[in-house]
Amino acid sequence: MGVPSPTPDRFRGLARSSPWRWRAIEFDLHRRPLHGPEHSVHAALERGVGLDVRLADGERHRSTARRTREDWSDRGAGGHGLREVPFTWELPVEVDAEGFVVRRPAERASDDPMWQDYQFVAMLDPVELADGSLRDPGPEWDPDAVPPPALDVHRLDGSLRHGRETWWAEVAPREEYSPRCSCCPLLFGRVSDDLEALGGAPTARAQQPGLTYATRYLVALDVDTGVCLHVEHLDGDHVGRGFSVEIRSVDGDPPVRRGRTNR
Repeated sequence: MGVPSPTPDRFRGLARSSPWRWRAIEFDLHRRPLHGPEHSVHAALERGVGLDVRLADGERHRSTARRTREDWSDRGAGGHGLREVPFTWELPVEVDAEGFVVRRPAERASDDPMWQDYQFVAMLDPVELADGSLRDPGPEWDPDAVPPPALDVHRLDGSLRHGRETWWAEVAPREEYSPRCSCCPLLFGRVSDDLEALGGAPTARAQQPGLTYATRYLVALDVDTGVCLHVEHLDGDHVGRGFSVEIRSVDGDPPVRRGRTNR
């Protein structure tokens, strides 16, 4: 099957599919953070095993993959205790004919290991670029309703980047944009800062009076893996800030990449 042409719906499908499209990956990450110096690391992650990060000076950091534990109880049987939450990629999903996940499972899931912050986790699983959530769903809200789009897509095209098929998009977060962590989102801006305020956390605008947020961002997804390869602020006070990823190797051929349906 050839690579399909990018459309907003396909872009969303790819952004929600990453956990089911690969098992091990090795890559170089170059970060241009909102504050602080640019820096690069080399990373290798195997799902269910762990993460190995090597800094530019050769220092290495390793972390083991661990499932989240949560309390459970069964009032009818009188049982209670702790249970391990499955990793996202262990949950069954339905995929379309092109191999993209139709909808993410509602169950809580364990994340892959983190490096520095949750932006790293979201980079490897960029579902926040696909599906948003309603801020005030109202009394008639249906939990089974299709999630609203997280972004407005203004430009979308495909190209080869470091020999890999890549989809590029110029996007703007909608009010429904719902990052994995609002303090370290893929797309920092007014919407993520408003979420910080709702949670009672210090906001960037409170710490930087007169801050101008970005309204447009350039993002890129690797078509094979769904990993977010690039984020760049196109305007605002942080123009040019973001990160870039160069994938060195990918292992594994999960069924979802062959276009099957897994229920």
